[in-house]
Amino acid sequence: MVSSPHFLIVGAGIGGLTMALSLARRGIAATVIEKRTGFGELGAGLQISPNSGRVLDGLDLTLPLKRVAVSSHGLVIRRWNDGRALLEMPSHPERLTTPYRALKRNDLHTVLLDAARAMPNIRLVIGRGVDEITQDETGVSTTLTGQNGQWESFHGLGLIGADGLWSRVRDLSGDASPPVFTGFEAWRALAPARATGTPRVNLHLGPGRHAVHYPVAAGHQTNLVIVRRASEAREGWTREGDAAVLAQHVAGASPDLRALSAAASGWQVWSLFDRKPAAMARGRIALLGDAAHPVLPFLAQGASLAIEDAAVLARLLAQALEAEGARGVPAAMAAYATTRAARVARVQEASRSNGRTFHLGWPLSIGRDLALRRLGGDGLSRRYGWLYQWRDA
Repeated sequence: MVSSPHFLIVGAGIGGLTMALSLARRGIAATVIEKRTGFGELGAGLQISPNSGRVLDGLDLTLPLKRVAVSSHGLVIRRWNDGRALLEMPSHPERLTTPYRALKRNDLHTVLLDAARAMPNIRLVIGRGVDEITQDETGVSTTLTGQNGQWESFHGLGLIGADGLWSRVRDLSGDASPPVFTGFEAWRALAPARATGTPRVNLHLGPGRHAVHYPVAAGHQTNLVIVRRASEAREGWTREGDAAVLAQHVAGASPDLRALSAAASGWQVWSLFDRKPAAMARGRIALLGDAAHPVLPFLAQGASLAIEDAAVLARLLAQALEAEGARGVPAAMAAYATTRAARVARVQEASRSNGRTFHLGWPLSIGRDLALRRLGGDGLSRRYGWLYQWRDA
């Protein structure tokens, strides 16, 4: 048993665990419900920029993150065919109170999971799928079914859906609009560490494709992602990728990128989907992260937005409980939806815009490359100041 007040969280990924920790640190209990029978996060690597990094630091995760992450010293944007640098945006981690971190997705998930397991007011329920959700003036009830067919029910003051793009909570709360295939797929793999000196994020722009690579695992490995056009979506969340097929995709790339691709192993392929934003709150039910507002991976903000969502929602719920008790939960969730709407929409559009810009072919790419050179690293830093300087109230 966990203490009250008590909330239900569906999804034990990065967003769901951050939500549970953000509540628990405020003395609010949570039950985290996960359909999978084991915890773990798919995906090779991710970037945690200062906006979401401040949230994680506020949860006392600075030291465990330092053991597994790499502090990036900036971004280099390169041409696909020859690797020539178009723009270099330096950063200086030693001058930042919150670094720009690069790490493996499962390393971040493990840090969050370890922290959640150490909290007495967080309960983890695995191998249970959500079948029904009902809410009334006292709270939210949900019926779960396990893999053995047995069912059980849970009740909380509210429920948070953090169950990703294919969110069951979103469907059950009144928005079953399907995800839409974008026409792109992402190939992800890990390669041995590269002795290239200063750790940075490298972005290679090509016609109908782009690649990103950066060090992870405390500098012991390199994460590589190649996004390319695809004629159709493949079934399943992810599938194994054929290295020989990938070699064909990068045949026209720079020698350095081809060599890195050849050294990588364990290719996994994701078809990329988009989905229109959902109502982020309905009564005592709220959505966060991809369940509410999927973000295409062209701005590296999917995980960061989910972490931001969790921080804002936990703060507003705690304030409402202190001021009004349980009856204040619906208003807090409505305030969360209002507070997050403009920022979420701006990040989504910025990501979509990057996708269009990254993949320009000749001759439009000539104008893009010239504009990047003129903008320069300092100009790019100023352009995204609104994104990285975010802090919760």
